[in-house]
Amino acid sequence: MFTVFVDDSGTDPRAPVAIAGALIIPCIQIPALDNDWSSFHSDFGFTKYFHSSECAAQNRKSEFADWGNVKVEKAFRRARAITKRRTSQAFAFAIHKPDFDAEAPAEWRLIGGQSHYTWALRTLLNNLVDWRRQRKMSAPIEFVFDWAESKDREEVEMLMAQFESIFPGEFEGHYAFKKKQGVPGLQCADVLAWSYYGAARQAFSKAPMGLLAKESFIDFSAHRERQWLHALTFERPNLRDAIARDMADAAAMEARLQWYEDWRASKKK
Repeated sequence: MFTVFVDDSGTDPRAPVAIAGALIIPCIQIPALDNDWSSFHSDFGFTKYFHSSECAAQNRKSEFADWGNVKVEKAFRRARAITKRRTSQAFAFAIHKPDFDAEAPAEWRLIGGQSHYTWALRTLLNNLVDWRRQRKMSAPIEFVFDWAESKDREEVEMLMAQFESIFPGEFEGHYAFKKKQGVPGLQCADVLAWSYYGAARQAFSKAPMGLLAKESFIDFSAHRERQWLHALTFERPNLRDAIARDMADAAAMEARLQWYEDWRASKKK
């Protein structure tokens, strides 16, 4: 009944924050979303896909290089309008990398993922589980992740397997990796993740937020009387407390370690 399109921002090692952004879209709305995006694609003339960071920067190596500020602003407004019209809910979670690296012990990260994005996605999935439970939904949610390879893909697969072990039948076989080109839902999720990246970077690193990112984040935040977007994060004291509580449960830590070792063994086979 619902598909969740998930994208990331800030995965560059130099980025101070990592973002996992998710859009919940009723399956019945996906054909309409695709049609809206096809018109957007034709009207603005991009040939590949709408890449938020490249478009906002008018990257000289991209097809947005000669668009000009007015066209870029109009394109973002159109993309946001489509996103808001066709989606039920939006979630985004930010991790401040320096705080996480300082507070997260190596043995704790070993069994949960090395990537900051993996941990942002973990918290995002917990929120999506709560969202589904509150609505007493019986059908599993389908997930579409932006294309990933190698270690990045393996960590997402590990995370989905962990959730499947807790919620049998709800995650295994209910996710796929797809490339953004040809998947408007992922391109919309890219706009969301990019806008929250700007807000989180400003909050944690005091980096100036571009006007376009600020406009986008304010627009998303205000949608449906501020009930549409749940933009979340851990401040450092809360992160420290959460990790301490988790590690204090020795039995749970041992169980997770055993699960991880079994999963690694199965991957080798």
